[in-house]
Amino acid sequence: MIQPIRKYRVIASVIWIGTVLFSFLWNYTDDIREKNAIALETAKAFFTQIVSVRSWNSEHGGVFVFTDEKTPLNPFLPKDQQALVTDDGRLLTRMNPAYMTRQIFEVVDRQSKLGFHLTSLHPVRPENKALPWEEDWLKAFETGVKEKSTFVHGPEGEVFRYMAPLYVNEPCLLCHSDYLKGDIRGGISISLPLNFHKSAWPLLISHVVAAIMGLMGIQFFASRLQMRSEQLLATNQHLLQEIEERKQSGHELEKIKEELESRVVSRTAELSRANILLDAKIKEQEQVEKALVVSNDEFMQIFNSAPDGMHIIDRDFTVIRANRAFMALVGMNDGVIVGRKCFEVFSGLLCNTPECPLSRILGGAERVEVESRKTRADGRSFPCVVTATPFRDPTGQLTGIIVVTRDISSWKETEQALSQSAHDLFQRNQELQDFSHVISHDLQEPLMLIQSFSQRLRGILPGNLPEKAEAYLERIINSAERMQMLINGLLYYSRIEKDAQPFTEVNLDSIIQAVLEDLTVKIEESGAVVFVEKLGGIMADSLQMRQLFQNIIGNSLKYHHPDRAPEIRITLTRVPEGFDPDSHVSISIKDNGIGFKEEYREKIFDIFQRLHTRQQFQGTGIGLTICKKIVEHHQGGISATAVQGQGAEFIVTLPLVQ
Repeated sequence: MIQPIRKYRVIASVIWIGTVLFSFLWNYTDDIREKNAIALETAKAFFTQIVSVRSWNSEHGGVFVFTDEKTPLNPFLPKDQQALVTDDGRLLTRMNPAYMTRQIFEVVDRQSKLGFHLTSLHPVRPENKALPWEEDWLKAFETGVKEKSTFVHGPEGEVFRYMAPLYVNEPCLLCHSDYLKGDIRGGISISLPLNFHKSAWPLLISHVVAAIMGLMGIQFFASRLQMRSEQLLATNQHLLQEIEERKQSGHELEKIKEELESRVVSRTAELSRANILLDAKIKEQEQVEKALVVSNDEFMQIFNSAPDGMHIIDRDFTVIRANRAFMALVGMNDGVIVGRKCFEVFSGLLCNTPECPLSRILGGAERVEVESRKTRADGRSFPCVVTATPFRDPTGQLTGIIVVTRDISSWKETEQALSQSAHDLFQRNQELQDFSHVISHDLQEPLMLIQSFSQRLRGILPGNLPEKAEAYLERIINSAERMQMLINGLLYYSRIEKDAQPFTEVNLDSIIQAVLEDLTVKIEESGAVVFVEKLGGIMADSLQMRQLFQNIIGNSLKYHHPDRAPEIRITLTRVPEGFDPDSHVSISIKDNGIGFKEEYREKIFDIFQRLHTRQQFQGTGIGLTICKKIVEHHQGGISATAVQGQGAEFIVTLPLVQ
């Protein structure tokens, strides 16, 4: 116990010394802050008083006083405003705010050591010229500073300097027309001598004495505490035993008190709960009644605003309620419909049979929807869809049936028209395919004859034809070859869907490898570099996939830039919007060729669409059209982007599973 007391004695001594030191610094700083505050408030009070007197003077247009040696005529006013002459011949001069301020400052200067100076950066009187420190402060006011102050040490001791700006107001404009209202005209500086000086020695001595006395007190009480601690140790066991006994007695009393309070609280809570439950039931009953009224109104509004005919029947097929749409459907009003059997109002082939939707609901079905033909009381019939659902009370007991009847006459007419259109479209497509096939085959025979006879003519007359005839013959042969390519392209285009093979698992990596082997000669001739990323497999027609990638990669080789070797990158890319990324894959074929203008990104997939002349690049203009047809046959999409002179990119999106 002795060691902790010594430790606490040292800690207390250190804390006491620190507290005394902090108190001394705080009080010394507070004395300085108080002196500054007194000086500032005194200077501001003088400035406010001066400004108030000037404002009073300007509001009254100046004041007139008798002239004397100390108060001559104001030479800075117009001559017609300088003076007045009284009836007895005495001369009065007008004192404007500046003149009056100057007179007041002269009186103050004679009677005290206070210093006032009315100054400006552009003074009218030379005496008002700003001192160097005043000039700096005036410039600061023009930047938005509201006031300036500082302490300086002069021959007569410490002086507090304060200065604030003077603003131009409405009366000032009479004499200072070259200023605007709110401009800074100048300022008033106040030099306030501080004759009082509070010595720090009394404060220091008092704190040193307090520190010594405090340390002595700590030592005294520490020794007393040490003596008392030994006595406390002797009586500690006795006190602990007594405390324990009192705790036990207190616990017993607390238990008795808690038991009594618990009984009171329990009884009070029971009464309170009973009152609350009674009030809640009353309010709940009122709310239920209001809700029922509102609910019934809302139900009737919804019921009558429904576009389909709706009526409710009881278990005996008697109509108990019908909406406006149902009345219009059957051609009767509410007074005629309610109370009659449903089959008397609206009859059909299923009425009074086991297949009747109403009978099936009564038999336990939760929802029945059938398409039927209903006959109105006036004999007119029409097709409709009847939906029946059970109507139950809050206990779940079946009390009736809700029947919704929708007139589908317009649907049937539309369905019949669409069916006829689909049939006509199928026939026309079939005719177009047959026509394309027949035309392509019929064109083959004369084309083969042209090619055959042209070759024979060249063989019969080798070197004997005139140069012009040889050129004509060459053009005939080239045109026949182009025609043959067009016919073959048209035949393939027309057979994409007709001759398509069943979709099987296709490894796209193998397809790309096979296409590159077919294009080996072109790749070697152009010096092309082809980078292929692992693509995986999909469900597709393998032959069409091979044709698809051969056309696109072949175009990248054909339309390469003449100033650089072709570079083709075949990679997976992000699936575009409109396709499910979980069930589709997108393949990018990107090259550094000649590219094309962005305005042709859609047109290049049109049949026979060419962006270059035959002299520049050979081709039929069908290749990309075939690619688009193949992709659409696989329920996918194809798009192209390009920058002319830099390259093109084709993105093919295909489903993983068909």
